[in-house]
Amino acid sequence: MGGEETRDADVTTVLRAIRTHRTRELRERLAELDEPAARGFLRLAAGYWAAGGPDGDGAGFRAEAGRWLRSVAAREPVLDLLRAFTAGPAAAPPSALVRNTVTGGAARDIVQAGYIGTLQYGAVTPDPALWLDAATVDPHALGAPHEVPYVRRDRDADLDPERRDGFLLITGAPLSGKTTTAWAHVRRLPPGTRVCVPPPGTDLRTLPERIGARGTACVVWLDDLERYLDGLDAALVSRLMAMDVRIVATMSDAAYDEHRFGSPATARVLSRARVVELEPEWSEDELDRADAIGDERLRASVAWCSGVRVTESLAVGPELWEEWRRAGRPTGNRPGHQLVRAALDLAGCGLDGPLPRDLVRAVYEAYAPECAEAFDSALAWAVRRRHGVAGLLAEVPGTGQLDVYGHLVGKRRAEDGQSPVPYETWDLALAQGQKHVAELATADFWNRAGSGDPEAMHRLARLTGEEEWLRRAADAGHPGAAGDLGRALAERGEAREAEPYLERAAEAGDAAAATLLGGLLRDRAEGWLRRAADAGDLDGLGLLAEQYFGAGRVGEAFDLCLRAAEKRYAPIAGLYGATLRFMGPEEASDVLLRRAADAGDERWGDGTRRTGAYEEVVGFFEGDARRDHAMDATHLGAVLEGHGDLVWARAWYQKGFELGDAYGAFRMARLLAKEGDEEEAALWMRQAAEAGHPGAVQALNGGADTVEG
Repeated sequence: MGGEETRDADVTTVLRAIRTHRTRELRERLAELDEPAARGFLRLAAGYWAAGGPDGDGAGFRAEAGRWLRSVAAREPVLDLLRAFTAGPAAAPPSALVRNTVTGGAARDIVQAGYIGTLQYGAVTPDPALWLDAATVDPHALGAPHEVPYVRRDRDADLDPERRDGFLLITGAPLSGKTTTAWAHVRRLPPGTRVCVPPPGTDLRTLPERIGARGTACVVWLDDLERYLDGLDAALVSRLMAMDVRIVATMSDAAYDEHRFGSPATARVLSRARVVELEPEWSEDELDRADAIGDERLRASVAWCSGVRVTESLAVGPELWEEWRRAGRPTGNRPGHQLVRAALDLAGCGLDGPLPRDLVRAVYEAYAPECAEAFDSALAWAVRRRHGVAGLLAEVPGTGQLDVYGHLVGKRRAEDGQSPVPYETWDLALAQGQKHVAELATADFWNRAGSGDPEAMHRLARLTGEEEWLRRAADAGHPGAAGDLGRALAERGEAREAEPYLERAAEAGDAAAATLLGGLLRDRAEGWLRRAADAGDLDGLGLLAEQYFGAGRVGEAFDLCLRAAEKRYAPIAGLYGATLRFMGPEEASDVLLRRAADAGDERWGDGTRRTGAYEEVVGFFEGDARRDHAMDATHLGAVLEGHGDLVWARAWYQKGFELGDAYGAFRMARLLAKEGDEEEAALWMRQAAEAGHPGAVQALNGGADTVEG
């Protein structure tokens, strides 16, 4: 690379780094340069920005540049030069600057009092313009904050670089893409073309000599042309055009109308330009070209424009993204940052269109529970319009919904290193029932599962139904997956394989898994106890009888008790007595239960017969019945019916049924049938059956109006 290219690259680096606060890049660039080179590019930077750069704020830029450059410069000579650069005429006190008289020569520059470095006699004033290669020029260097691939505009057909336009002027509404379109045009110019970017407000009359000295094809870049009109006249334009120098300029419609039809001098300048008017709205062809590029930020900017033009979205989007990012700092706006993050995550889940406000709030409160009360103020911050265009979020009038600014959505999807969407947010998004959300969730869970995340494996199994992912999650220690896999195996009859998974889930608190495991183990226990009983083991026979009795298989339990009694197995007495309550004389039952109680086994009762008084039995149920306990209301009705109080019995049966106890309707039907009211009894029996009472269903098996059985 030649000296000129090196100088241009250095100047481009320092200007870009200053504007974006990239301290590391400045430090690395300064470390590569020797002292003369460092002085050179800093002097060039000072000259270029003397008039304030693209923002027209010379003093403000000098202060900003000095602050950042001072933080990376370590050598005293460079620091001295920086002091002179950053102070400038606007910042220094009048006594600090003097105009020096040079004898035998010409004064070339201003020397600041208090320090004089190396004096060079007869030196040429540095070129204040920035010179860049048209084929590789960065859009930011020309004032185009462009972060996405360029979308060819319909008017690009009128910007053919093969045309020998001496003076091309692109006009349009604010944020219509004028500067970006002009930059794209410059990038298409013939190879070897240099871009001359003079500081706004500088005297352009020396441009022909400076351009001529370079001897290369040249294009003069005049973004926001109105900033240059004081130093540009028709004669200079003619001279540049005669030198085959291209002029590429931009201007807002309002500024063009003001100056084109204003003073004669500016009107003559603008009359020399070929004007290309850029429409602010994108055509269908432009939208199709944007979609074909496949960039997420472009697609999101189009899909989530939030009521603004695509060009406005692309221009303002980077600013909004940076504001949101910085709000997440410890000293930033945490509620606002988390609210926008909640909306971005939901949009990233694939929810189409505006988002329900309540849904955004639910995610926000999950992200920032300590800031739950700050939702309204966070929302006010998020929807405030920036740059007169849009806020980070927008409220959709009359819908209770929120829109997210499109560029933010695309940036969030495209940005590497962003934290993944929490699973709880996916749950809320999936609950909205949109197919695209499920597709994106599957892709997200697949990626996380491939990285070994058991939770992602479990969720992927639930979404896809693939048991392999369920097994991998369970084997990786996920308790929920273990429970699901255990249930699936048990349903297929693979009880032995299901048991360890169910046990793991039960130990983690899965009650359903514990119940299923208990049932499986009970069934296994029954098989082993039956084998023991068949082999003549009396303890095994007794345990099997207890299991049968507990399962309601009283007849089978009774038969086993008979076998044990025949073998004089005394521990069977209590269970034998309990079965006799169902199968035989109660007197015999009492004898057996008394014997068991005397032996210390009172699990089945102590053999004492108790018959409670009417008031005692009624009182046992009445309190809870009056507190609207459905079953107790029915039971109270049964007690009253047993004592002949049929009117109140019917009242409590009806109340029990109304409270949800189907047995109340069943008892009512039986009572009405006894009283001969068959039609009303059939109606109540049908109600009991419809409510699911098994006795009523069985009673109606012989016919819809049958109440017997």
